[in-house]
Amino acid sequence: MNWYLVLRIIGVLAGIMAVAMIPSLGLAAFGGDPEGIAAVTTSAFGRGITLSALVSAILLLTTWGRVGNRFSASDGFAIATFGWLLLAVLAAVPLYLCKGMTPLGDDLTGASPNWRFTFVDAFFEAMGGLTTTSSSVFGTDGSVEGGRGLVEGLPPSFLFMRSLCHWLGGMGIVVLCLALLPALSAGGYQVFQAEVPGPAAEKLRPRLRETAAILWGVYAAMTAVLVLLFWLGKMPLLDAICHAFGTISTGGCSTKDASIAHYAQMGHPSALYFEVVTIVFMLFSSISFLLHFQALRGSLEGYRRNEELRFYAVVLVASTLLVGLGLALWGGSAYAAKATLARHAVFQVVSIATSTGYYSADFDAWPALCRIVLIALAFGGGCAASTAGGLKQIRLLVLFRYCHREVMRLLRPGLERPIRVGDAIVDSRRVSQIVGLMVLWVGVIVVGSVVLAFLLHGADNPSFDGHHDSHLVTVLTATVACVSNVGPGLSGAGPTQNYGWMPAGAKLLLSFCCLLGRLEIYSVIILLLPRTWRG
Repeated sequence: MNWYLVLRIIGVLAGIMAVAMIPSLGLAAFGGDPEGIAAVTTSAFGRGITLSALVSAILLLTTWGRVGNRFSASDGFAIATFGWLLLAVLAAVPLYLCKGMTPLGDDLTGASPNWRFTFVDAFFEAMGGLTTTSSSVFGTDGSVEGGRGLVEGLPPSFLFMRSLCHWLGGMGIVVLCLALLPALSAGGYQVFQAEVPGPAAEKLRPRLRETAAILWGVYAAMTAVLVLLFWLGKMPLLDAICHAFGTISTGGCSTKDASIAHYAQMGHPSALYFEVVTIVFMLFSSISFLLHFQALRGSLEGYRRNEELRFYAVVLVASTLLVGLGLALWGGSAYAAKATLARHAVFQVVSIATSTGYYSADFDAWPALCRIVLIALAFGGGCAASTAGGLKQIRLLVLFRYCHREVMRLLRPGLERPIRVGDAIVDSRRVSQIVGLMVLWVGVIVVGSVVLAFLLHGADNPSFDGHHDSHLVTVLTATVACVSNVGPGLSGAGPTQNYGWMPAGAKLLLSFCCLLGRLEIYSVIILLLPRTWRG
């Protein structure tokens, strides 16, 4: 393990986080926040910037001239894992220090006197952001006078920082770091491979720095276009920026308690327009950014020839039809109109399949068929080399073909048939990795659910009056939602609920699940092996 390299890169990441806090500091200090709390939020973000800059300076100075030229896979795994953990801690600091911005002190919102915003809450919020998991301790609280919920009671600086964490984590702040560090161009592929989602980190250019810069360039351009489209629909600028961050990153962070559904509930004339635009860009963000880059260069052939994308399209269409069928048969009078049914079915399927987590309706109240389909979509996720979470469609495609081949071998024991994706043959080593990841994915969900059930024993969500199996559904779906980086689950972790009622141990466990899902388990698990540290 080249610890000097690991610490140096982590130091650069800490510096990036310090810079990322500056806009929130500006909002707090120059009139963006309400006058009564601006002093608190300005101090919070000022201290957050100072701490991040100090950590960065210490790490960079102690590793100056000691990095060397030795790069290994373990270095990449360590940078991705420890970098994410440190960034979550640094991002949590200013969020936690904002706790005093209301007269109730620790009660960040003034809505629930029995709930105190702790550092664990802030860490959970930051980790959920950086891993693009829209799990949050904030959400609608019926006790708020006038119907205003917890999220809408937060100041602009806090909301912006919360959304920015999602945006930085979407494409990957580690990839951004690689784009900014010429020294890593020759040997940082291990870092890139550890962080970029998907079964293989395909390079667009021979030099890694160029590849990282291209990915971030496409990412930033899509974000800017979406901000403009939201703004043209008369969405306030801050809301437009935050929703663009949440959509492009597939993080699902919203400035509204009711998520995207807020605009329809308030009778906004552009509510349908916002939902359609969000659907389009959620889909774009869940498709490989490599294909987007090729399209920007004038070649649309990649979209047509990509087998993973075709498979993904089939999954989305079939899922939408099933959800629509469930709503048509058992959804009641609310979905009697075909336009309403189609609108919510399409939006919710795309939101969950892309691991974004926005909602246009309370899908926890939908028929069982619809909810099962949505949970299955959360498990699968989007395409490789996208910002979507989940297992990834390319892996599901390979697994389906692997299972088909093994079934055929029962009939023809001597059958030798390679597994193909498009024109390429998937080698046996890659197939083994995918099967192994599938086993680990299921194992993490099972073990995580068991531990979460233990931690939630005796804990009740005060705002949820559920049925007898609410805890079972909450535990299972919350774990799946966090590992898949979706955010909302069902029952006590449903779209209209939040994670604030859970004890600290449960939040830490789910934070770890978010990290495992974002780095796709292998990158984290491998650091637990003694051999990794022996070299």
